[in-house]
Amino acid sequence: MRCFLGIPVSGPLAHECVALSLGLPQASPRRNLHLTLAFLGECSPGSVKRLVPGVSALAARHAPFTIALTACEPFPEPEGPYLALTQTTQTALASLHDDIQQLLSAVDGFTAETRRFRPHVTLAKPGEPLQRRTGQWILDADQLWLYESDSRHGRPPSYHPLQRFALSGG
Repeated sequence: MRCFLGIPVSGPLAHECVALSLGLPQASPRRNLHLTLAFLGECSPGSVKRLVPGVSALAARHAPFTIALTACEPFPEPEGPYLALTQTTQTALASLHDDIQQLLSAVDGFTAETRRFRPHVTLAKPGEPLQRRTGQWILDADQLWLYESDSRHGRPPSYHPLQRFALSGG
């Protein structure tokens, strides 16, 4: 199974994301909206079982925080192919991401990512670049989810939470 760690998008922000992508090709369904913190790749049930205690302990050390997403723009390049809400990494988000990368380096079967962290919430894959918009979209980061990505039969991927971890540090 292919897995990743992310912060789910819910509440008012999920409604705003759906409105921003309304009518666009390959719009992300509300249930798929998230901010990815780490791609884990192909995982066995055993490797997931080894990872869960570390993620649980990590989440317990981090307090909930908010993320200000300040642009709705083509991603990852100026020409797309995706439309996403983006932001410059904030301290609390960077700290959580760094701790996850350290954990991945320490757990057998996982490796830290080497590419630069570019926080974003994918809204759609419109097929052509759209105009960049600025704004203030607030993501409440109070949970960390371990997701499974299911993209069988040529369908768009669907993301299912395998485990939820409350950010409960203080």
